[in-house]
This record gives sequence, structure tokens and C-alpha cells, in this order.
Amino acid sequence: MKSYEKYKSSYNFPILFFLASLLFGLGACSTTKYVGEGKYLLNKVVVHSDDKSIATGELKRNVKQTPNLKILGIWKFHLGLYNLSGKDKEKGFNKWLRRIGEEPIIYEDFQTKRSLRQLEIYLQKKGYFNAEVRDSVSLKRKKAKVYYFIKSKEPYRYRNVYRGINELPYNFLSPFQEKGEMSDSTQIRQYIVSDGSNSDIQLGDKVDSDVLNKERIRISKLLKNQGYFNFSREYIHFIMDSTKKDNQMDVFVGIKTPIDSNSIKKCRINKVSIFTGYDPKSLMIDDQEYLRDLDTIQHEGVNFIYKEKIKIKPSVILSSILIRKDQLYSLKSVEQTYSRLQSLSQFKFVNVKFEEDLDSNNEELGRLNCIIQLTPLDRQSYSVEFEGTNSSGNIGFAGNLNYQHKNLFGGAEIFDLQFSTAKETLKSNEQTDFSSSEYGIESKVSIPKFLLPLFSAEKFIKSYNPKTVFSLSYNFQERPDYTRTIADASFGYVWKSSKYISHTLNLVELNFVDVKNLSADFLSSINNLYIKNSFTDHVVATSRYSLTYNDQNINRPGDYNYLRFNFETAGNSFNGLNKLIGRNKKTDFNDDGEVEGTYYDFLGIRFAQYLKGDIEYRFSHHINKANTMVYRVFMGAGLPYGNLEVLPFEKSYFSGGANGIRAWQVRSLGPGSYFSDDPAIYPNNSADLKFEANLEYRFKLFWVLEGALFLDAGNIWAISKKDDRDGADFKFNRFYKEIALGTGYGTRIDLNFILFRIDLGLKLHDPSLESGQRWIITHRPFKLSQLTFNIGIGYPF
Repeated sequence: MKSYEKYKSSYNFPILFFLASLLFGLGACSTTKYVGEGKYLLNKVVVHSDDKSIATGELKRNVKQTPNLKILGIWKFHLGLYNLSGKDKEKGFNKWLRRIGEEPIIYEDFQTKRSLRQLEIYLQKKGYFNAEVRDSVSLKRKKAKVYYFIKSKEPYRYRNVYRGINELPYNFLSPFQEKGEMSDSTQIRQYIVSDGSNSDIQLGDKVDSDVLNKERIRISKLLKNQGYFNFSREYIHFIMDSTKKDNQMDVFVGIKTPIDSNSIKKCRINKVSIFTGYDPKSLMIDDQEYLRDLDTIQHEGVNFIYKEKIKIKPSVILSSILIRKDQLYSLKSVEQTYSRLQSLSQFKFVNVKFEEDLDSNNEELGRLNCIIQLTPLDRQSYSVEFEGTNSSGNIGFAGNLNYQHKNLFGGAEIFDLQFSTAKETLKSNEQTDFSSSEYGIESKVSIPKFLLPLFSAEKFIKSYNPKTVFSLSYNFQERPDYTRTIADASFGYVWKSSKYISHTLNLVELNFVDVKNLSADFLSSINNLYIKNSFTDHVVATSRYSLTYNDQNINRPGDYNYLRFNFETAGNSFNGLNKLIGRNKKTDFNDDGEVEGTYYDFLGIRFAQYLKGDIEYRFSHHINKANTMVYRVFMGAGLPYGNLEVLPFEKSYFSGGANGIRAWQVRSLGPGSYFSDDPAIYPNNSADLKFEANLEYRFKLFWVLEGALFLDAGNIWAISKKDDRDGADFKFNRFYKEIALGTGYGTRIDLNFILFRIDLGLKLHDPSLESGQRWIITHRPFKLSQLTFNIGIGYPF
């Protein structure tokens, strides 16, 4: 009885009662409501293999009938929605529930037999030619459980791979087969033999039909890059022999002799024509009138076909086209041309096609006419963006007015101009006011050229197609504790080294930061000199490099990886210049009038000097169309030194907020176990080192609604010994005890063009508390006020 009273009087009791009621309610819901008499709901499918190297997920993809979708691993939420509908399916509400829900999957014996056969076929494709598959079905209480048991046995592996006919053992090919094969003397066969080291077929690997198909595609690309425009991958085949080889297989890469001799004839480019304003709609309406209005000019041997005026300079278009007259046809050049033309962001339609020159009488070489069709985008566009913000009760809004010109000077230069504003109410015990405002303007010009003074980089330009980017911005921030202006100018480059890897290099980035009107309350709350120094006027001159790897395919759901690495250095050029010209350092005094140190300045303003690097990795695991698991890890550190021995506030790390540890409001977490008895009205906690790890389980609900459960961990710490905030410094023997831990639930509204997000975060482990009291859930009764409410746009990561 005492135990009951204890929980009844606590804040935990209503929560426990609610959860128990919810679980009871879910258990009471009948999942077989609409399962007919004599039928069974397919409740569970299990695929068990004795060979753990065979991916279970791949095996399950071959099962033809799978149960209803689940969220949280156990809850058939969508089936539950369907079962909430009444029997009159034409009624409006019932119809809507059935549309957003999922109809019960009824077990069918026919589908089980199909799945059994499909599993056998899949295993044979993967080299398990002797595998045995059996099924077992359990029918109980209108529910069916289907089990597939796989006895894989020993797989077949590649023993020898032959690419030349002369390499083959005696009688490997019959006389008829050998007659249909290209001889070793042909150039095509020689290409394949010489490129064997790049083959996807590796000795000792399992025989795999997917690998063989991949090899067929690779060889086809190899030959098309050598000029064989008409060659088809269908001419590539594989002859296998496993006779008396003890689960091993010899493979011959065969090339059939085509009936049409043009298929094995190399082709050169005869002429290149570019339609700069291709309009397929006008062409379909009246092709003769459309063609009659076109003019043609020639530039560097290429025909430019246009109407009225060429809007983009021919030289700019040609710099993105790697197809030239008299060159051998190359599939790689065609793919790179597509990629480069699309990266100009000037065309909504790009098409590269080839027509054979029928007037050519050359028996050894074919001739191709290349026709490139380009349909331009609108040159100018405008957009307006609004969003609401809520950081632990601090309500606000932000808005952007964006303007873009896609061809500013006729050379495919993209000019972006953005005006932004934001306001936020800050809550205190005395009043609630619009006391935080921000205004900004940013301009950026991206030029599809590599502008590098005094240097020539033709090979780099040809390989990576870099762009030069200039930007200018000005931002004014008025907060309760201070006002700050930031002026920024940068010059750098962006380029892609592969399909998934992109690079950014800012050679020069200048930030001028002016801080004024620091309130007495704010100054007293940051009595630490290290923090005060980060709020002084300063100049930041950086060089920054960033690498990003992203293999996400937005058109096809699936697993993807995202990796971003940043490194920047600041102040070294200014410091070296001051030493070179022999300038004298200025003296820095603390609040007591004592000498704190010396420093150089730039235009009368002290400049920062530091090294900074961070890395972020994300992995998204697509479980099925209703469930996704996303993982994220972030680590970063900044090392201030020399001229300004603190990281500038805008360059330091912070945590909390809608995209960090969501159980804390932004900038309110850390550093370390530091706790302020008199926290500022607007949190400004920052430091030199940051670690964060996030786990988020996302699931589809219905209509445009999605749900998410998340677990966030991390904190920030100080590296500099000048930061004497108690518990703020990073120590190996205690940092793991200072990891903040938060969890929560999120709701998303996905409108396709934009995603709104609301997250409710709850603290689990708070490092700012005494060491024995940090686990919140065991030392504090639950209150709604403990929830941190965040609003965001887009996914947090």
C-alpha cells in the first residue's frame, strides 16, 4: 500500500498510468477485424539461413508476400487505422480511414510456393546451386506465421577466369562455340584481355550472376570509351564449367561476333551542332516554321543554332562540352558533358544524341554527327520564405526574400541576393518583449570558370570543372545583452572530383566583427575573461577547405552515407605580414588595469588566430517504406593561439537547439559540467571542442504526418587553459561523465516542397547537476515544464 501511495503522489504516476492504458488499448485492438471466415492474417514471416554470410534483408526481398507494415517494430499502426473504419466503406470517414490505412494482408498458400521458388532462384544466382529451401506454416487464431528454412550447402567459387581463346584448356569450347567467338587477334578481344586487372570477377569469390552482369556493363563501357558506338553488351556472354571441380567454376568471358560489322567499327565525330534555345513544343506544333526562324554561327568548329540571340556565350557552353570534331566517340565524354551542362544550372532540358553519317564510305571508321539540344531555364526568379521558431518558449519568426539571376553577364554567372530578417521574444520573469532582432543581406556570384591569378591549371579545369565564387554579406544583430555587426567577404572555388564527392576551397574569407552595447548584467554573467575576449571587436581572416561525400539518391529510397570534413586556419597571413614589416605590438589590459598580453591589429582592429577542424558522418538506413533509422556523429575542435587566444564567438561551438541536443535550448548546454548560478536571459554558452551523437527513428503515420523518436548525446568543452569556468575544461578522466543525454518525440508535416518539424525533448542526463543527481529520470518527478519545445524546417540531419 505504501508503494502505491508513493507513486500515486508523484508526478510519475499519471504518466505510468497513461502508458499502461495505451499498451492495454493496443493489445485490445483486434488486428483480424476484417479477416474473413476461413482466412488468416499474415502475421509474421521469418527467413532462417544456416549461412550467416547471406544477408537476411536480401533474402526477404525475394519473399512475395510480407505482413502489414509495423512501426516501433511491433505496432501495425496502418492496419489499425484501416480497422477503425466501419463496414460501410462508401461512407466518407470510413473511406478516408481505409485510404490512409493499410488493408490486412491475407495469407495465400500460392504466394508461399512462389516465394519458395524465388528464394531457390536467388540462391542459385549467388552461387548456392545445391541449396535446399523448405517452408513451414503455422495457422492459429486467424493468424498465419510463415517460416522459410535454408540449408545453403557449399557455394561454388571462381577457380579460373579466361579472357583469351588461346588461354582455354583443351575442349573447353566446342567447334561451334569457338566459331562464333571473336578471335584473339581482334582489337576488342585485346582490350578485354589487357584490362583484366580491373575486372569485377575475383578468384575465390562466390559465383554471382549480379557480379557477372556488372562485369558485362563494365566491359561494354570500356569498349564504348574506345570508340565502339554501336557495340552492345548483348554480345558479351559467359561460358561456365564446373565439371569435376569440387564446387569450383571456370569462367570464360566470351565475345560473340556480331552479324552487323558496324557493331565492331570505331566511330569518330564528324560534326557537332548545338541548339542553344531548343523548344520541343514549338517543334511539334510546326517544325518547318520553327526551323525556318533559326540562325547558325560557327565557333571553334562547332555549329551554334539559335533563335534571335545566343543568350550564353558560346565559349562558356563549349567549356562544358567534351565532344569535339574528329575525336573518337567516348561514352565517358558524353556522360561528363551531360554532368557539366547540368551543373551550369542554365537548362531545364539537356539531350545529347548521335546520328550516323550515311555519306561516309570509310570501311574502317564510322562517322557520327553529334546534336546537343539545350532548353534554357528562366533567367530570373524570386522567392519568399517564412518560418516560425520556438526555443524553449522563446517564440519568433524569420523571413527571407531571395532573388536569383542565372546569367548575369551572359557567361552563365549565377547571382544570388538574399535579404533576411528575424525576431524573437525572450522570456524573463519580469516581461516578455520582442527583444532580439536580426537583419542581413548577402550576395553571391558563381562563375563557371577557374579564376586563379598567375597560375595555369588546364588539367585540373578539364578534370574537375571548377567554379569560382565571390560573396559579400552584412548582418546586424540586436540582442538583450549586446548588438553586433558582422561584415563578410570571401573568394574561393567549388568543384566535384567524382559523382559523390564535392570540394569547397575558400582562399580568402574576411570577417569584420563589431560588438557594442554590452549590458552590465551580461558582463557580470560572463565575468570570465576568456569569454569576455570572445565578445571584443575583431577581424577573422581565414582560409577554409571542405570535403563532402554524399551518395544519396533522392529519386530512389535506400541507404545512404553522408560525410563532411572542414578545416580552416585564421590569422597566420596577418601575423606574418606584421612581423615582416616590423610593426610593434599593442598592449592588452584586463579590468584591473594589469597587462594581460600584447597583440597586432589590422586597420586598428585585433585579428583572431586559430586552427579549427570538424567532421560529421550520417548514415540513413531505409528499413522499408514506412520506417527509417538515421545515425549521426559530429566531432569538432578549435585551437586558438597567438594574437587572440580565444575562439571568436561566431567561430566557437555550441550545443542544444532544434539541430543538436534537443532536450536543451540552443546555446544553453555546457561547457562540460559548468553551471551558472545567474544564467543570462539569452543563453550564450560556447567553447572550443564539441562532440555530438544522434539516433533518430522515423516512421510514416498517415497523410502528410510522420513521427520520430530520438536519442541525442553530447556536450561542448573548453581547451584553452585561460577559460577558468568551473568544470568547463576537457579532461580524459571525466569527460564521459559530462555527456548530456536527451530523448524525445517529434512530429513532421511533409508537404513535399517543405517539411515542418516539431520536437519535444526531455533531459535524461544533465552534466550541470551534482554528480549523484545527474540522472534526471531517477532523481526528479516528471513535469511538463521539463519538456523542451523546438520548431524547425526540414529534418535535423
